[in-house]
Amino acid sequence: MDRNYQKICGARTIQSDKNGFFNKFYLETKQTCGEKWLQNYFGQLKSNEARILSMFNDPEICDTVLSILENVQPVYKQKDAFFSAQNRIKAEKCYILSANTNKQENLAQALAFANLAVTRAPAKGVNKQIDGGFSLAMAFRARAAILLAMDEGQVALSDLKLAASFGLDTQKNVDYYIQLAKAYELMDEMARAEISLKIAEKFAGDNKHTIQVCRQEWASKKAEKKKQKVKLIGKGPLLANGENPDLKGASHLVKLVESKEKGRFIAAQNEVRTGDVILNEKPIAACLLPSFYGGFCCHCLQKLVTPVPCSKCSGLAFCSAQCMVEACESYHRFECQFMDLFIGSGMSILCYIALRIFTQAPNVESALNTSDLLYKNLCAHEDSRQADDYLQRSLMAGFLMRCLQKAQYFGPRKSEGVNPTPIELKVCTGLLGLLQILQYNAHEIYQTVKSADHIFDGSRIVYIGAGLYNSGAYFNHECWPTVARYFVGKNLILTATKPHHPNEVIAENYGPIFTKMNSKERQRSLRGRYLFSCDCMACQENWPTLQKLDNQVRFRCPSTSCSSVLHFPKDVLKDVRCARCRKNVSLKESVSRLIKIEELYREAAEAMQEQKVYQAIDLFKESIDDFFQIAVLPHKDTLIAQLSLIKCMAAIN
Repeated sequence: MDRNYQKICGARTIQSDKNGFFNKFYLETKQTCGEKWLQNYFGQLKSNEARILSMFNDPEICDTVLSILENVQPVYKQKDAFFSAQNRIKAEKCYILSANTNKQENLAQALAFANLAVTRAPAKGVNKQIDGGFSLAMAFRARAAILLAMDEGQVALSDLKLAASFGLDTQKNVDYYIQLAKAYELMDEMARAEISLKIAEKFAGDNKHTIQVCRQEWASKKAEKKKQKVKLIGKGPLLANGENPDLKGASHLVKLVESKEKGRFIAAQNEVRTGDVILNEKPIAACLLPSFYGGFCCHCLQKLVTPVPCSKCSGLAFCSAQCMVEACESYHRFECQFMDLFIGSGMSILCYIALRIFTQAPNVESALNTSDLLYKNLCAHEDSRQADDYLQRSLMAGFLMRCLQKAQYFGPRKSEGVNPTPIELKVCTGLLGLLQILQYNAHEIYQTVKSADHIFDGSRIVYIGAGLYNSGAYFNHECWPTVARYFVGKNLILTATKPHHPNEVIAENYGPIFTKMNSKERQRSLRGRYLFSCDCMACQENWPTLQKLDNQVRFRCPSTSCSSVLHFPKDVLKDVRCARCRKNVSLKESVSRLIKIEELYREAAEAMQEQKVYQAIDLFKESIDDFFQIAVLPHKDTLIAQLSLIKCMAAIN
């Protein structure tokens, strides 16, 4: 095994940005303790508890660790009422311009400025010198007007309600109730729209011109009324055959098995067909990459259109008031004031997840129980780690624990000193365990970004975060997976891309895939990143990459109970002799079925081009199932069909 490559891979799972200050912390500590102490003492410790105790108590290292951790302070992007007011004014100018020229372009610009105004506005009463302390309410109100002009009734209504909740005076406010009426009208809730308009009419007195204009607009639009499209956060597709009571989020078609060679892994319990959904699982914890804080909701990971901010920081946002409340009442209250510190440290997304498992828990005891169970049940490769690796993870656990101290996760402290209490040592130990298991069990979370012109042409995969999934962590790797992986929000979805017989392994792919990477490169990557060598069929038979693969096919022997595979016959009309069952067999029917299968592949590809996604999925499912009855991989057209099926399934969710 390449120990240097393993070390590089391991370090990246703790610190993804070498320019962050944590790398300096680690190197300074390593220099202080010296290589001899690191290898002969720290590297010989046998438990996470002993490593954490050593870090805080051993004279060779503790002074350096404590002196650096003492400097941990809140660092985050604060609110700015003046900046918010400036951007609200810009938004209002673009909104006014949209009535005269370039409507869509000016409205899009107005929305961008309004989003900035909302995100940076302080909470009610924080800065009374600007907007009388009502910057946030005014920003929501301004954005609501823009959204109404864009015919976005649902989100405009949400903004109007938020404006009221943050102090907008709605008493006898004619314009407010007219805007409410317009939002309800766009949502086709005419009874509520009429009630809002009557309230406005009551407050308007003799000045009813705007209300009359509203009614005239409604009358003219009635004949061509279209319902407002409301985007809901989907829960993803239904599991095939219901949920397995022993595997949360997994189908009854699969089971957890164990072997000495492979450990615990997922296999088929019953017959699985192509297209069967075998996993739809919520994460134990999931986090958004900091580089996407402005583009996606930090709670549900849906794309942001109208961000709803945290009331204290401006570094991230949520897609709705519901997501904001759920996050701020749970984990974000402890993470809020340290967001820029985390980014500045350069820590990896896995460190965020380890921290989140603690911050989202209802109490410390519950978090410790979760971390202990995860460390016990998931692979950590504890015996294969180097002393450097343990030191780096221990220091990161100490840094995260210190942030929790400063955030009063453990309650008010009697002293500002770093020295941990017994419960804080337990949390630090739990964090160290999580930093080990996350290296081998977390999943990257990504979304498919589609072009405006075509669902598939120009679409691309964007890696936006990572999550830890309990059942999902048990799927073993193969260099050509037998499932498609995609995400609906934070939910991990796995769908079969080939049929499986009972007891057959159902495999995921951890990154190195045979279609793009040769066997030598894949093995090096897997050994360095995951500490195992792969013996899947693609590796055993050394399949060429997709670019170098020809379209030859190997047929299954048609004899009952024979597992042999036969090459395409030179003469289809003549029998061939099977070396395993020693029978002369005809492949004429297999060749005929293959021709029909390839025709179905072509029809499915045409349906994709015409964006008939459901039709394409049905054709791919039928044809791939048929292929595996008569032949085996690798077969170029079938591999392309499986890749196309994955694209289709991701497109509809």
